[in-house]
Amino acid sequence: MQKLQICVFKYQGAYRLCLVRHPRHLGDLSLGAAEGVAILSPPLSSTAAYKSLGIWQGRFRGRWSRLWWALALRQTHAKGWTVKAQAAEGQERVFDVLDRLRQLLEGRLLSEQRLMRLLRQEGFWPSDISRALDLGVQRSELRQVPGFVQGSWGRLICSRCQSEEAQAFPCMVCGSGDCLLCLECRSMGEHRSCSVLFSLQASPRPAGPRPVELSLTYTLTEPQKQASQALRQFWLRGEGKALVWAACGAGKTEVTFAVIRDVLQGGGEVLFAIPRQDIVKEMADRLRRAFPHVQVAAHYSGQPWLAPGPLVVATTHQVLHFHRRFHLAILDEVDAFPYQGNEMLRLGLKRALQPQGKLVEMTATPQAQREYGQIITIPARYHGFALPEPELVAWALPPWSVLQAEDFPAFLLDRLGGAGHPWLIFAPTISACSALHKVLAEVTDKSVGLCHSKVPDRAEVVRDFRENRLEMVVSTSVLERGVNFPGVGVMVLYADHSVFSVSTLVQMAGRVGRTADSPRGTVIFAAARIAWPMKKSLQLIRHLNDQAKERGLLFNEGTA
Repeated sequence: MQKLQICVFKYQGAYRLCLVRHPRHLGDLSLGAAEGVAILSPPLSSTAAYKSLGIWQGRFRGRWSRLWWALALRQTHAKGWTVKAQAAEGQERVFDVLDRLRQLLEGRLLSEQRLMRLLRQEGFWPSDISRALDLGVQRSELRQVPGFVQGSWGRLICSRCQSEEAQAFPCMVCGSGDCLLCLECRSMGEHRSCSVLFSLQASPRPAGPRPVELSLTYTLTEPQKQASQALRQFWLRGEGKALVWAACGAGKTEVTFAVIRDVLQGGGEVLFAIPRQDIVKEMADRLRRAFPHVQVAAHYSGQPWLAPGPLVVATTHQVLHFHRRFHLAILDEVDAFPYQGNEMLRLGLKRALQPQGKLVEMTATPQAQREYGQIITIPARYHGFALPEPELVAWALPPWSVLQAEDFPAFLLDRLGGAGHPWLIFAPTISACSALHKVLAEVTDKSVGLCHSKVPDRAEVVRDFRENRLEMVVSTSVLERGVNFPGVGVMVLYADHSVFSVSTLVQMAGRVGRTADSPRGTVIFAAARIAWPMKKSLQLIRHLNDQAKERGLLFNEGTA
């Protein structure tokens, strides 16, 4: 990427400062009536250029502006910097590039490097691209920001992710030996202090009405219908953001389809953001089936970033590439890693929305409920049975590093052996899983599987468990969500471990009782002490059951 130079020109007695990639580009800025042009700096990396620009702007706003002007003209002449302010050749080509830049940048936040690479692939000359970038910025058609911006007390903040986690490294792009590299968002490609980002806000007004067909092959349950209608009312009259608090397995995704149709019909654009990459493709396929005549774009690692469409499904990391584009954003699994507690992703989602855009967050385990303008609950599953409530058991297991077969509690072993259904047993770490897997294989006569992030064939383990070739599976939290095992019971051992948050325990309990054939089941949280997350997860599940009972949604309780 090119460096930037600070220039100043005098027009009708006032001074205007700007950044350009080359002084030749000043000829594109219609400076024929200018009283003079001067160059204030040599080529600088973007962050240094913007910092220096701020200093020069202060000088030219002060009482000594005429003196600084005279010194700038003298410096320009002394250093042999040439300024060509007359109209440059090839402006027609430059305007063609600028038109293409507007198309690429509308609603997006992209690096100069990415733009340059794409436009060169499309046959545009690098010199014309540079001129078009400078022209678009000076005409306020494009927004340009440096790699890092300066915050209060001299803090340097990454302009892509707003993080302050940066470290200086030698840079092969700008040649500096101490170019800052953002450590927080480097998984999306290097972002340095010499980087330049461009953005263009999408039109705040929807594109205009368009017909949108919503095709569903199933009927929503009564609580789903109520939630769907509440979301439609939120879109019409609500403000800020709404929370959809749904029981695990209650079908929260489907309740958003009607409001998505409303926004699309009005000409708006919708973002469906998901923390986990493995769910994006599945969600994109579901939306394509639900909206057969709408172009759905899927954005996740390795996919074309230019995928078009008014309905976008993206990982929360890919959301960082959008800027003031969407009229409605829906964030699924707000409690899931990596979004939960990540300030970078939260700010990225906010930046992707139009200034008056609306946000819907969905979860089974809400955190700070006071920040929402509206809370919509789906407290019951489709089959009309209550959610299985966990049994909290205080019993001290030996540390898993020394756990032996004879140490496993007899009453827990009786529960595992006498239930007559498969068991999903959660442990806090990989080493705990391995120890429990070995012990359970010794003390039971059941087939026991092992599943964690380092098991190479864990998809096969899941398949064998689902097809009843395994009677127990010991797992870390990799199976806490996104999987269904009909008739399963759940036991969480060492449940007081810090890795088991409230949301994790609720999701684990939510694996039980999801089908009409097996609407009930057993959930056991066992630990040396009854920790707060264990109590809180039970409290949240009971709250949903109480609400479902009050609303008459547990219509099958007492019949099975």
